[in-house]
Amino acid sequence: MKKIAFLLAVLFAGATLEAQVLSPQDDGLIPKSDIHYSQTRVVPYPHLRQDDMLWSKRHWERIFTLEKLNHPLYYPIQALPDRKSLFDVMKDAILSEGSITEVYDDDLFLRPLTMNEVGGRLFRIDTIRDNDDGTILAIDSIEIKSNNIVAWDIKSDWYFDKQRGELKSRIIGISPVIKDPQEGDIVNLFWVWFPDARQAFATNIAYNPNNNTRRLTFDQIFQMRYFNAVVTKEDNVYDREIKDYKINNPMEQLLESKRIREDLRNREHDYWQF
Repeated sequence: MKKIAFLLAVLFAGATLEAQVLSPQDDGLIPKSDIHYSQTRVVPYPHLRQDDMLWSKRHWERIFTLEKLNHPLYYPIQALPDRKSLFDVMKDAILSEGSITEVYDDDLFLRPLTMNEVGGRLFRIDTIRDNDDGTILAIDSIEIKSNNIVAWDIKSDWYFDKQRGELKSRIIGISPVIKDPQEGDIVNLFWVWFPDARQAFATNIAYNPNNNTRRLTFDQIFQMRYFNAVVTKEDNVYDREIKDYKINNPMEQLLESKRIREDLRNREHDYWQF
């Protein structure tokens, strides 16, 4: 009986190994079709009642892409077969796949942008003319790529849920920040309603420096807040940013950002005091 069971186990193992056929396109030990992240679905937010929100505060934060912890959002500059930068994921989801449709001009989400308007912000034509007679001297095309992204702006609501006894954050909007190649100013390209982008973020992976087998999706990175960000504004009666009242003093602006973050931690601690 034991011999029969052993033979069946050997045959079953042989059949399993034979069924897993790999090809160079799989680029790994597991077939690409079997990798989990390709079938990822967005985990819905838990139901939240207004009566359970003891307190809430809205923050605007900036994620600088050149910080080491934020590199998974910036690299690779050139798309690889298995992963892309966050900007390439967003650009393809808007222009090619059509899975992101909620694109707006600013963080108030009042004026939606058409695909042509988004394309006009990503691809520009710069014409150089003669100052005397206006003759066209040269035409240069400018395309915004991953290496032009200097930061990401996010708009989120922090709230304390008394039903679950926790302080949580939900991201409302996200925006790529670039240094304008023509003017040289730091500007937001557009704003994306974050819940609409979660599915595209959930099916694309970023580099995990700790474990290549357990890579994180972009949606997981944002939900776990696996990034470093600087608070640039909290909602206030004047509707002003930190730089508007800490003028021409970057150190004071950074300290103010840290103060706001520390107030957030203290508030969570205070709610747990009996």
